[in-house]
Amino acid sequence: MRKILAVLGVVGLVFMACGGGVSSPEDTVNGMFDAMKSGDIDAMAQYMPEDERSEITDMSDEEKEMVEGMLTMMSAIEYEIKGTEINGDIAVVTIEINFMGEIDESDVELMLENGSWVVTSGGMF
Repeated sequence: MRKILAVLGVVGLVFMACGGGVSSPEDTVNGMFDAMKSGDIDAMAQYMPEDERSEITDMSDEEKEMVEGMLTMMSAIEYEIKGTEINGDIAVVTIEINFMGEIDESDVELMLENGSWVVTSGGMF
Protein backbone atom coordinates (compact mmCIF):
# COMPACT_ATOMS: atom_id res chain seq x y z
CA MET A 1 0.00 0.00 0.00
CA ARG A 2 2.87 2.36 0.75
CA LYS A 3 4.19 1.89 -2.78
CA ILE A 4 0.79 2.72 -4.23
CA LEU A 5 0.56 5.93 -2.22
CA ALA A 6 4.09 6.85 -3.20
CA VAL A 7 3.31 6.28 -6.86
CA LEU A 8 0.11 8.29 -6.62
CA GLY A 9 1.99 11.08 -4.92
CA VAL A 10 4.65 11.06 -7.61
CA VAL A 11 2.05 11.01 -10.34
CA GLY A 12 0.18 13.80 -8.66
CA LEU A 13 -2.77 11.52 -7.98
CA VAL A 14 -2.32 9.48 -11.13
CA PHE A 15 -0.62 12.12 -13.29
CA MET A 16 3.03 11.37 -13.66
CA ALA A 17 5.83 10.44 -15.87
CA CYS A 18 9.14 11.36 -17.31
CA GLY A 19 11.10 10.84 -20.51
CA GLY A 20 13.61 8.24 -21.77
CA GLY A 21 15.35 9.62 -24.85
CA VAL A 22 12.70 12.20 -25.70
CA SER A 23 13.98 15.18 -27.65
CA SER A 24 11.90 17.98 -26.14
CA PRO A 25 9.90 18.79 -23.01
CA GLU A 26 6.74 18.83 -25.15
CA ASP A 27 7.51 15.33 -26.50
CA THR A 28 7.94 14.11 -22.93
CA VAL A 29 4.61 15.58 -21.84
CA ASN A 30 2.88 14.06 -24.89
CA GLY A 31 4.47 10.65 -24.23
CA MET A 32 3.54 10.81 -20.58
CA PHE A 33 -0.09 11.62 -21.37
CA ASP A 34 -0.25 8.88 -24.02
CA ALA A 35 1.04 6.31 -21.51
CA MET A 36 -1.27 7.59 -18.78
CA LYS A 37 -4.35 7.64 -21.01
CA SER A 38 -3.65 4.09 -22.18
CA GLY A 39 -3.20 2.93 -18.57
CA ASP A 40 0.31 1.66 -19.27
CA ILE A 41 2.25 2.30 -16.07
CA ASP A 42 5.31 0.47 -17.37
CA ALA A 43 5.47 2.97 -20.26
CA MET A 44 4.94 5.79 -17.77
CA ALA A 45 8.05 4.69 -15.88
CA GLN A 46 10.27 5.61 -18.85
CA TYR A 47 9.27 9.25 -18.32
CA MET A 48 10.38 9.25 -14.68
CA PRO A 49 13.80 10.15 -13.31
CA GLU A 50 15.97 7.04 -13.04
CA ASP A 51 16.08 7.11 -9.24
CA GLU A 52 12.26 7.01 -9.07
CA ARG A 53 11.50 4.33 -11.68
CA SER A 54 11.69 1.54 -9.11
CA GLU A 55 8.50 2.91 -7.54
CA ILE A 56 6.78 1.51 -10.63
CA THR A 57 9.01 -1.39 -11.62
CA ASP A 58 9.08 -2.85 -8.10
CA MET A 59 5.29 -2.90 -7.71
CA SER A 60 3.57 -6.22 -7.32
CA ASP A 61 1.20 -7.34 -10.08
CA GLU A 62 -1.70 -6.59 -7.74
CA GLU A 63 -0.47 -3.05 -7.10
CA LYS A 64 0.04 -2.45 -10.83
CA GLU A 65 -3.47 -3.72 -11.54
CA MET A 66 -4.94 -1.33 -8.99
CA VAL A 67 -3.09 1.70 -10.40
CA GLU A 68 -3.92 0.70 -13.98
CA GLY A 69 -7.58 0.51 -12.95
CA MET A 70 -7.40 4.06 -11.62
CA LEU A 71 -5.77 5.22 -14.82
CA THR A 72 -8.62 3.92 -16.99
CA MET A 73 -10.75 6.85 -15.92
CA MET A 74 -8.00 9.17 -17.15
CA SER A 75 -8.50 8.09 -20.77
CA ALA A 76 -11.07 10.89 -21.11
CA ILE A 77 -8.49 13.61 -20.46
CA GLU A 78 -7.94 16.10 -23.22
CA TYR A 79 -5.04 18.51 -23.02
CA GLU A 80 -3.33 21.20 -25.02
CA ILE A 81 0.21 22.47 -24.62
CA LYS A 82 0.06 26.23 -24.18
CA GLY A 83 3.74 27.04 -23.85
CA THR A 84 7.19 25.99 -22.74
CA GLU A 85 9.94 27.76 -20.84
CA ILE A 86 13.40 26.23 -20.78
CA ASN A 87 16.10 27.48 -18.45
CA GLY A 88 19.21 25.32 -18.84
CA ASP A 89 18.34 21.79 -17.76
CA ILE A 90 14.97 22.76 -16.23
CA ALA A 91 11.75 23.24 -18.22
CA VAL A 92 8.15 24.11 -17.47
CA VAL A 93 5.43 23.11 -19.93
CA THR A 94 2.12 24.87 -19.41
CA ILE A 95 -0.89 22.75 -20.35
CA GLU A 96 -4.62 23.24 -20.40
CA ILE A 97 -6.47 20.14 -19.25
CA ASN A 98 -10.10 19.30 -19.92
CA PHE A 99 -11.29 16.43 -17.73
CA MET A 100 -14.97 15.65 -17.46
CA GLY A 101 -15.87 19.22 -18.44
CA GLU A 102 -13.51 20.80 -15.92
CA ILE A 103 -10.88 22.98 -17.57
CA ASP A 104 -7.73 23.85 -15.69
CA GLU A 105 -4.30 25.19 -16.59
CA SER A 106 -1.30 23.56 -14.98
CA ASP A 107 2.49 23.54 -15.21
CA VAL A 108 4.49 20.37 -15.74
CA GLU A 109 8.04 20.64 -14.40
CA LEU A 110 10.77 18.71 -16.17
CA MET A 111 14.52 18.29 -15.89
CA LEU A 112 17.16 17.12 -18.30
CA GLU A 113 18.62 13.78 -17.21
CA ASN A 114 21.22 11.93 -19.26
CA GLY A 115 20.16 13.83 -22.38
CA SER A 116 16.44 13.17 -21.92
CA TRP A 117 13.66 15.30 -20.49
CA VAL A 118 11.90 13.70 -17.52
CA VAL A 119 9.02 14.92 -15.37
CA THR A 120 10.21 15.76 -11.87
CA SER A 121 8.58 14.01 -8.90
CA GLY A 122 6.70 17.18 -8.02
CA GLY A 123 6.27 18.12 -11.65
CA MET A 124 2.69 17.10 -12.31
CA PHE A 125 -0.26 19.04 -11.01
